[in-house]
Amino acid sequence: MRKILFLVLLLGSWSAFAQTNVTGIVKDQAGVGLPGVTLLVQGTNKGTLTDMDGKFSIQVSSTDVLVVSFVGYVTQEIPVGDQSVIDVSMEVDVDVLNEVVVTALGLKKEKRSIGFAVQEVKSAELNQVSTPNVVNLLAGKVAGLQVTGSGNGVASSSRIVLRGENSLNINKNAPLFVIDGVPVNNEIYGVGGGPTDQADLPTDYGNGIAEINSADIESVNILKGAAASALYGSRASNGVIVITTKKGKAEQGIGVEISSSTMFSSALVLPDLQSSYGGGWAQAYASDFGTNYGPALDGTVIEHELALGEPVERPFINRYDLNDFFETGLQLDNTVALSGATDKIDYRFSYRYNRNTGIVPNTDLTRNSFRLNTGYQITDKWRMDARVNYLKSESDNLPVAGYGSQGIMYTLLWNYLNVDLKDLKNYWITPDEEQRRLFSWGDNPWLIVNENINSFDKKRILGAFTTTYDLTENLKVLGRVGIDESSDFRFSRRPVGSHRFVNGMVREQNVDVKELNMDVLLTYDNRFGELETKFSVGGNRYNQKIGIDLVQGNGLTVPGLYTLSNINVTPVLSSEYFEKEIQSVYGFVNLGYKKFLYLDLTARNDWSSTLPSDNWSYFYPSASVSFISTAIFDLPEQVELIKLRANIAQVGNDTDPLSLRKTYSFGTRPGTFTNPTVLPNADLKPERTTSSEIGLETYFFGQRLYADASYYYTSTKDQIISANVSRSTGYNSTIINAGEIVNSGVELSLGGIPVKTPDFSWELAANFSRNRSEVKSLAPGLESFVIAQGPDNITVEARPGERMGDIYGRTYERNDAGQIIYDESGSPITGTDRKKVGNYNPDWMLGFNTAFSYKNIKLFAQFDYRHGGDLYSYTQAIGRESGTLQFTEGWRDGVVGEGVVSDGAGGYVPNTTEVTAETWAYAVPRSNAEANLFDASYLKLRQVSLSYSLPHKVIESLGVQDLVVSFVGTNLFVWSDVPNIDPEVQGLSGGTILPGIEVTQLPSARTYGFKVNLKF
Repeated sequence: MRKILFLVLLLGSWSAFAQTNVTGIVKDQAGVGLPGVTLLVQGTNKGTLTDMDGKFSIQVSSTDVLVVSFVGYVTQEIPVGDQSVIDVSMEVDVDVLNEVVVTALGLKKEKRSIGFAVQEVKSAELNQVSTPNVVNLLAGKVAGLQVTGSGNGVASSSRIVLRGENSLNINKNAPLFVIDGVPVNNEIYGVGGGPTDQADLPTDYGNGIAEINSADIESVNILKGAAASALYGSRASNGVIVITTKKGKAEQGIGVEISSSTMFSSALVLPDLQSSYGGGWAQAYASDFGTNYGPALDGTVIEHELALGEPVERPFINRYDLNDFFETGLQLDNTVALSGATDKIDYRFSYRYNRNTGIVPNTDLTRNSFRLNTGYQITDKWRMDARVNYLKSESDNLPVAGYGSQGIMYTLLWNYLNVDLKDLKNYWITPDEEQRRLFSWGDNPWLIVNENINSFDKKRILGAFTTTYDLTENLKVLGRVGIDESSDFRFSRRPVGSHRFVNGMVREQNVDVKELNMDVLLTYDNRFGELETKFSVGGNRYNQKIGIDLVQGNGLTVPGLYTLSNINVTPVLSSEYFEKEIQSVYGFVNLGYKKFLYLDLTARNDWSSTLPSDNWSYFYPSASVSFISTAIFDLPEQVELIKLRANIAQVGNDTDPLSLRKTYSFGTRPGTFTNPTVLPNADLKPERTTSSEIGLETYFFGQRLYADASYYYTSTKDQIISANVSRSTGYNSTIINAGEIVNSGVELSLGGIPVKTPDFSWELAANFSRNRSEVKSLAPGLESFVIAQGPDNITVEARPGERMGDIYGRTYERNDAGQIIYDESGSPITGTDRKKVGNYNPDWMLGFNTAFSYKNIKLFAQFDYRHGGDLYSYTQAIGRESGTLQFTEGWRDGVVGEGVVSDGAGGYVPNTTEVTAETWAYAVPRSNAEANLFDASYLKLRQVSLSYSLPHKVIESLGVQDLVVSFVGTNLFVWSDVPNIDPEVQGLSGGTILPGIEVTQLPSARTYGFKVNLKF
């Protein structure tokens, strides 16, 4: 609720009069101090309010006038005169919507005039805790925004969906990210195959937006719906997240800000292991099974037990502890920023160093960020601004993700419980040639983390250069060029003697991405009596170039030498290049009447190079209205604002490059080519998303209570998808326009300050959202479309009349009463038909946060609750077979399954046949999605911050303006019925996150530590 407070001392010449020290306090009507105030004297900063109680001390002249303004409060002008103490009591301004927010194209608009849903997260809210991925800081803070981690190590990507799914392409449901008016790339460019690709498990190198330094962010505005994003074009059909970075402010000298955090991390959830039985089968010891259905771990001496890769004789006891493998991670995050401003120029330079060692041994992530934001007022009419951010991210090793002999959790779920993980650290029998392992079909987990290296070195530059010129008093022109260019070198290796690469492997990959955005905008702004008008017309050109080169050799001449020149086989070569261009013209009209009625109209036309010439042009408009009823109706004084809004809009969308004509790839042998497997379509049409929304915003009781509610409805037609075709055509699939997705939902944000006294305040905020995405139709003759493919033919499919996100797989055979049917041997029967077993989307989401402030102490906590949704767990399926997980412990005395068997006469009788633990474990196949599906509801303690601001007198003696020390934590606790894993984790297939499907993911991390913010 608090906004930036500016104190400006005006009138009179500073140099002509003697200076005197004035102290005081700025309070609200309840007598509570307002902190964080910047004091200005004719543009020169003279001090900052740092106390939680709002005290200040400043050098001024007796002829100065103190102008105190605060968004949401009435501005006051106070002559200094001979006063040495000035106490200011601020009165609430009933016109609470004069605040401006950043919207489309980086333009600022008064909040009162906006006819679509927009939610803002300010820097103070975003930076209460520390995390390497800035996107994760938004989880639970915004109604309708779903941010879900993947659980793939220190660089884990996050899946971001705003207001549900509109596209059948699972990778095309994310909102567009815009930094300082320029769209930026947030795609995942993965390495590897599917989540169970034994030869090439994927590696997660993270989202592009995760690299941004949260300490550089001034605010994040989430623009929801097509009306909010219509001016950004094709990539904005799923909404826009607008990030505005900090710029320099007037300081006394150079302003210095330091933010430093030291965070520790540990596994949030580890698999719950049984501790009663060790390696073997049928309660007998065996050395190469990899299962824990062996003898009881009762201390009996076992001869020839396999340990350290060699037979030994020792007591058979439980020695297995996953905590011996996973480590305590360390995250160091330090930012130093220098800033200042005059009446001509402003600048802010920041440097960030972030070092993160993960909970998985020998994994790390380091980021260096250099950002310069500067602006120069060349003349009264001409201004130039530049934003440049250079980012360098690197890692010596990232883990692969998924199920396979290279997967970490794979080996940990199969290893014998009678073996000490620490004893396996000496993983070489013959260095670089022969490893020490427990069974022939899996790798030593310590070899995986120390020898199966996946490193990368990425350099990225983000730039935005803007110039504005006032042609007349009412007419101005804006020009902007934005770049997002990155070069990512990735290196992977596998040693000789590894399970999947017995001859070793070395791979190099280069991923180069370049995006260029150019805008020009002409704006006429004038007022005619009670009518405010703004007319704008502009154009944009967007170019994207992506190059991906890969060289891989599956054989080394000299073991342990990982260079391309050491490859002794014909290498695998691939080189892909994609280029795309969109040219656009757009315009918008903003009309406001008597500060209570506003109308916005927009129009845009795109020409995309990825569509055929007959269809590459597509036009889409939007209209929104905002009505401030409290500006014209006489309502009780407790009601400060009632705002109604409504909008309707359409957004077009194109497709990926190379979808219109045949393309050929180079073959393995020089001079050869391979036939394409995808049949192109020269008659593609653009997708169309049509959206409508109504909403209500209210403020009551001196802004002590607020509410924001929305209902929206969206329809997306002519989806561009890849559909399977008969192999007789010579192709596997073709590109088509297919079907319609209807998406609707409600959102509600509530907040308030139940208690507010001079020393104590209690703030509450909550957001609720419920979304439903339905498949209305597909292409004629197409009854199902596979959106995502998981292990063992577990799929996410779209079928007409069903919801987006439905999970399909095999299920138990059941009778008419719903009882599981067993065969004569006592094993449950899994049917051959694939059926819908659940849906990964939550039924509804609730974010809740609360803050308590007492004098200089503040406690903040945020909870995130997701109700409903389902998760298929491969960890559950594998842990069943291996006998490692706790739920298998009671099976050793035999199992009688609950269900029925056929009586031979068309009826059923209860099952009474007992089966062994081993039979029971393998009686249910991994492809039985029903047996491994869980209700993914969870409650998470997302963030906690306990901060202390040093009193004003103390920090003055230290020569600083502000000093805040905090204990912080993220992802601290989770309450869920999903066993053994964090219910938020998701599988990875190449560069695609698989929602609703977990494939032996790594544990997600909880972090906790200390943070210091210093300003002087």
